[in-house]
Amino acid sequence: MASFTLDEIAKATGGRLLVKGASSFVTGVSTDTRTIREGELFIALSGENFNGHEFLKRAVLSGAAAVVISDESYGKDLDPSVSVFLVKDTKQALEDVAHFHRMRFQVPVIGVTGSNGKTTTKDMITALLSTRFNVCATQKNFNNEIGLSMTLLSMTEKMEVCVVEMGMRGFGQIAELCRIASPTMGVVTNVGTSHIGILGSQDNIAKAKKELIDALPDDGTAILNGDDPRVSAMGEGFAGRVIRYGLAGRYTVRGSDVKYEAEDTRYTCTCFDEAFKVKLHLLGVHNVYDALAATAAARVLGVDTGKIRTALSDFRPATQRQSIMEIGGLTVIDDSYNANPLSMEMAFRSAKQVPGKRYFLVLGDMGELGKFEEKLHYDTGKKAAELGFDGLITVGPLCRFLAKGAEQGGMKEVITCDTCEEAASHLLKLVSDGDVVLVKGSHYMHMEKIPEILRGALEKNGK
Repeated sequence: MASFTLDEIAKATGGRLLVKGASSFVTGVSTDTRTIREGELFIALSGENFNGHEFLKRAVLSGAAAVVISDESYGKDLDPSVSVFLVKDTKQALEDVAHFHRMRFQVPVIGVTGSNGKTTTKDMITALLSTRFNVCATQKNFNNEIGLSMTLLSMTEKMEVCVVEMGMRGFGQIAELCRIASPTMGVVTNVGTSHIGILGSQDNIAKAKKELIDALPDDGTAILNGDDPRVSAMGEGFAGRVIRYGLAGRYTVRGSDVKYEAEDTRYTCTCFDEAFKVKLHLLGVHNVYDALAATAAARVLGVDTGKIRTALSDFRPATQRQSIMEIGGLTVIDDSYNANPLSMEMAFRSAKQVPGKRYFLVLGDMGELGKFEEKLHYDTGKKAAELGFDGLITVGPLCRFLAKGAEQGGMKEVITCDTCEEAASHLLKLVSDGDVVLVKGSHYMHMEKIPEILRGALEKNGK
């Protein structure tokens, strides 16, 4: 747990000490009064729909030893035993104390970004490194400035490696995350079309992702997907070590002989001229790419291939990320955590890896595609038809374009719905024992409701 003296808080944030309280230090940093603990520093974050300053008194009652504010009027009438710091921007103050704490540790910090697969890759890297090191890592996919800062603040003297996921919605955001984390290694998985509505083109998305590589030190390591031309090009001109991975070239880390089974994917990994067999309890070639990236990171830091092979075999994805479940005779693949056009196609191909009589899709809208949203939904529907799915049920207004693409691609059973409940009702009329159902959509569509509704309905009918 991160501890700071009052002088260190002032130094890190450039803040002015308005009130010097009873304690000369804090242990722990919090932005949430629901979880704050006694003796911690409370930073009053503010946003469009909330103002952390309104919870200052609650933070003090819960035992905060010091608070950081950006509005001096809120610092009045607080318990005088609590220290009060005034800064221009409390979010910046959080980032500053996180960076200050990170720089206390001379350990590898690995930044992971990409349009798809960054959470799974981060989790895989963590699993592989944990076979040898004490690892601090981003929880879930808390990959913005706040989540990354809290990850860094959780570092302790026992931690030997830190793995942080880096998300972005526009230019400069990954650069800001790198300013906080000072990564020594950068992993870029791919450049897709997520956030294309904001950035306008895949070339711009690549430029924004490259901010991670640009931030690495001259003795740092860039781990890049060699099969993605935009990612591979990020290594050009980089002064440090560049390691490329993939399936289509003679890279430092490469996969070959990929074989797809009912619930597994097998391949041969060649890493620094050492070859070994890998069995992943995951579906799809995209997970092979994620595993290759993780293998590269682990080998650079000295994890032996035996431990890598075992850890990959033991790895399981997070909830709502390709979770395979049997529900009343159906095989349901819950991949509902999020979606974009590239991850949709990957999920389609993975679903066909599962043995089944017929294959159905239940898909929700994909967000953040801007002016391209109609075309990208339509193209995704065409791809679903091309891959031979037996039926499609969509949820949401944008997915009506996806449905149109599927119909014009030749898919005969296509149903459009407005709600998950409606979609589940139609699905129950279509499916029978032995069928495979893939559920996917952007997080805000809450497509995870579909498996829950199916389970409830089928259990009610005694299945």
